[in-house]
Amino acid sequence: MEVGFICTEEEEMKNIIEIFGNMSDDLKGAIITAVLTSIISIIGFILTNKNMSKNLKNELKKEKTTVHIQKTSEIPYDILCLMDMMVKNPSSEETLNEFKKIMNTVCAYGSKDAIKIASTMQSENYELVEGEKKNTYRMLSFYSLLVTQIKYDVTNIVNSPELWFKLKIKDYRNSRDKMIKENNKIVDELDLNKDFII
Repeated sequence: MEVGFICTEEEEMKNIIEIFGNMSDDLKGAIITAVLTSIISIIGFILTNKNMSKNLKNELKKEKTTVHIQKTSEIPYDILCLMDMMVKNPSSEETLNEFKKIMNTVCAYGSKDAIKIASTMQSENYELVEGEKKNTYRMLSFYSLLVTQIKYDVTNIVNSPELWFKLKIKDYRNSRDKMIKENNKIVDELDLNKDFII
């Protein structure tokens, strides 16, 4: 039975070839044109679909970046305002609430290094035993490095952390060496951008 099936298939192929051979050249041209047009349309559809998919992915990535920048762009300013609040009234509820808000925003939208700075700073705050004197120079260095890191993340511009010290600390000249030591120590410990070293 299989032999008959093969013969039938061969006969059908011969019939198709014979029919194609008996067609006029115009009809052959029309069939070839229709087949080529269909193939080109299918290839065009596939390429267009891939291109649209790629564009959609790029737009989604761009949108995520825009949201990230919008959320983090004001954090350096907020941290500087927090530093002012801490100088005036460090233990007020308003200062504490502002600190929590900034830390939450950094943890939600900050870069890996910004989160590293914030979490290390917070961890060291938790480790302080009541009555133990905290290293003010180190704490201020964390704030200035966080401002520097977030500004770098948003603008790709590195401002020396020392600029923040000069801006916020009245007697900076008297404590400059200690501030630089703590700043550079944190940069090394957390493996931050080496441009943050003073």
